[in-house]
Amino acid sequence: MNTKEFKSLLERSDDKVGIFALISDPKTKLQLLIDDEIAIGLDNFEVIDIIHSLDDDEKKQLLGNSDFIEKHKISTQQLEDIIISLSQEFRAELLTDNDFIVNTLHLTNPQIAALASLLPDEDLKLKMLEIYPFQNYLKVGIIRTLSTENKLDILLGKKLSGTNSIVQVLSSFDIESLCDFLLNHKDFCTQNNIRPYNISIILDSDSQKHFVEKLECLNLTLNEKREILATLSPDTKLLINTTDYPEEYKIALSMQILRYDERIIWDPDRNVEDYRGLDNLMQVNPEQFDEKQKAKFMRLCDVCPNMEVANSLSDLVYMLSTVSEYKEAEEWISSLINSLEPSYSNAQKIALIDNALGKKISFSPDAGTEVFSPSANRALWKIICSGYGVCNGIAKVEQYILNKVGIESELVSSSNHAFLKVKNIELPLADGRIVKGNTILDPTWNLASHRFDGMPNTFCVSYEEIRKQDIDENGKDHNCHKNNEKLKDATLGLDEKSLRNLFSSVGLANKIGMFPISTLFWQSQKLDEFYSKDPSKNISAQLKLLARHCPDFAVCQNSSMKILNDILLTNKNLKFNECIINRVYSTSDEKKSPILYVYIDSNEIGKKFYLADKNSKQFVEFSQEEFTQQFECYEQDLKSTNGIRPWESEKTHLPNTDLAKSSGRILANEGEER
Repeated sequence: MNTKEFKSLLERSDDKVGIFALISDPKTKLQLLIDDEIAIGLDNFEVIDIIHSLDDDEKKQLLGNSDFIEKHKISTQQLEDIIISLSQEFRAELLTDNDFIVNTLHLTNPQIAALASLLPDEDLKLKMLEIYPFQNYLKVGIIRTLSTENKLDILLGKKLSGTNSIVQVLSSFDIESLCDFLLNHKDFCTQNNIRPYNISIILDSDSQKHFVEKLECLNLTLNEKREILATLSPDTKLLINTTDYPEEYKIALSMQILRYDERIIWDPDRNVEDYRGLDNLMQVNPEQFDEKQKAKFMRLCDVCPNMEVANSLSDLVYMLSTVSEYKEAEEWISSLINSLEPSYSNAQKIALIDNALGKKISFSPDAGTEVFSPSANRALWKIICSGYGVCNGIAKVEQYILNKVGIESELVSSSNHAFLKVKNIELPLADGRIVKGNTILDPTWNLASHRFDGMPNTFCVSYEEIRKQDIDENGKDHNCHKNNEKLKDATLGLDEKSLRNLFSSVGLANKIGMFPISTLFWQSQKLDEFYSKDPSKNISAQLKLLARHCPDFAVCQNSSMKILNDILLTNKNLKFNECIINRVYSTSDEKKSPILYVYIDSNEIGKKFYLADKNSKQFVEFSQEEFTQQFECYEQDLKSTNGIRPWESEKTHLPNTDLAKSSGRILANEGEER
């Protein structure tokens, strides 16, 4: 039957797929398939079935027919399957045509890498690695299929980076080759932070058993051997004959591990000495430990000083501190808790704990910059030791301490902030009543007030009241505390008089409820009046006042920004074209550590720069030339001002860095906000 006869039959038949199956000549089949009058009755899957029945030449022609592919809605996954169905020769020819694969077929890099791994020719695979911009994880899939010789060339030639990627490739070696590599390339493993167990843990059971049989030939330390044995799969451990094993090996084999993260499950009832030397496999979360468990854990810390101490931010998110940070922070927490009088109510305890956190912690001054570490600023014990954190980390610290004194709270998040809902708390009111319920405590927004002995304005407030604070002077609602579902029952709040009475009862305000910040406010006003006709001396005096009142002002940068913005540099006799209070870094500092600075431009004194010096604990004045030569703005701060540094701008009143209102607003004399 010729082409014309098949076409006539196809036009009349309801079973076009069946008719196509009768056509033996691939050229005829292709000619009919691309005929719109014939193909219009075929759905996508029928078209794909027919394509798979074609020979390589015809498949290649269809792959180059963009109109046909678009018309029949052939997906890139289906195109990938068609390429897989080609003979090896045709497949190799297509894949080395970068332009055709990427710009005509629009295959993704993962698809291309998967196809490349199926090529039989190693030279072609190596060529694919060169011509396509594969990411490391895609390269690994191809490299694992290469010969040991080519794998070695890639690894030792530093053509693959990343510890995990390298480990994945090493795990594809046969056991003999893997053992040779570990014997002969110890420096390579050290440089890439690879320990032998990182490789053995992802081997299958048979390979693990074979590997363990070679253990004594690998020139490994005892701890390296124990790490390997501890992290074997349960199936492998059952296969091993331990009759002649030393006790250290048997103890390692008895360890239970979490397979998904290579960690040993710590058993508090076990002898802590069993874990000595296994620090790399230890990660323990002690948040819920009672005093007996904590005492045992402290002994474990001495045995495994390099293990990780974890705290949870959620069920799936963990932050890590070091053992030394845990010990130091727990000592501080214990000292704080021991300072609380047994007779104190829970409300009094919260007041003292919230105040202590404000004295100890500042909002991270490099938040939002290119050097900011999200994990370090959310790790519970690390925050206490460093003195820096961000909102959910700081709230977690306070929640942890409140829990230790028996006060229940919940960490609540809005779209851009985190704080606490304190549950079932009894609050004393000024009229003598005691009310009980849920209330809101925002440790982060209270930081600056506590650091400078002011009245915290987000301490035990109702949801209705705290939502009012989310609205700025321009009427914009920043929704910092918006979470109707979780906070609708947070109806309890202290009025100002009740709050002052509470803080007075624990010595944080005087007998009539005045906070010590009122003295700072009064002194600042007096200096402003005294130097009313000399703005340069007025500014210097205000900055010296800050240093006297808070000697650590240079290391609690964000809290200091708030006090300068809200009180010290807003006096009536200080009139500026610009007053920018922000952070910069020294151009000679590789770590780009944040430094608080004040830039002032006024008609009377011109442009002045003042830098908070951590060593002298004073503000140091710089000329513009000196300042701009030695210090630079962070990329994020430049981005917010369209690349214009404050001192370069012809406009006035560039915004200070807000850091999401991270330390709240300072309450000054008699509770009046400034």
